[in-house]
Amino acid sequence: MFNKVILSFLLILFSFNSQADLNKDAVNALIDRNYVTAIPLLKRLAKQGNPSAQYNLAIAYKQGLGVIPDYDKSTSYLSNSAHQGLVDSYRTLSVASIKPNSHQNITSHEVLKNNLIDDPQAWVRSQNGSYYTLQLASSTNAKLIEKYFSENNLSGKAGYYKNRREGEDWYALVYGAYPSVNLAKQAISSLPKDLRKWSPWVRKMSNIQRIMKN
Repeated sequence: MFNKVILSFLLILFSFNSQADLNKDAVNALIDRNYVTAIPLLKRLAKQGNPSAQYNLAIAYKQGLGVIPDYDKSTSYLSNSAHQGLVDSYRTLSVASIKPNSHQNITSHEVLKNNLIDDPQAWVRSQNGSYYTLQLASSTNAKLIEKYFSENNLSGKAGYYKNRREGEDWYALVYGAYPSVNLAKQAISSLPKDLRKWSPWVRKMSNIQRIMKN
């Protein structure tokens, strides 16, 4: 079974020779939420054994993003990705019997370190606009928000964005993606203490995506 968490796309690139361009196009389409373009590309890559594409298809079928929701297909893609060693996949499945091949023991940290996208703003753009998130902190000091993000190890779970208010650039840190306001509110109590101290409040993803600047 899936862990009881809201999953987000894994926006990373694998440089598998001829797959590189397809990877780039697929990731860019996911960032733009252009699922009409992204899904066929991901399917092509998944057939070629690309574990990140398999993972992203699993999320698409789980959440019904560009496809009809299909739990069995989602689980199948997630299993294939997990067997290739993608840590995000077998952690999500929580199936003890799934073991990565020893020569393909890929970790999220290694992939993100060596590839193109590890972008907290891309994380915000990639989320389902109908979902809700928790805004943790905001400041005109970008370095302060980046520091909060880094010190609390929020990569893959959160992001930050920039918007313009009263002639100034503001930077805001947001955490999680939840399908309803109530679930978002309930999640506040389970946040680590260091995150709760900022008095998180609920915001809709589409509102953030509409106002955020590059």
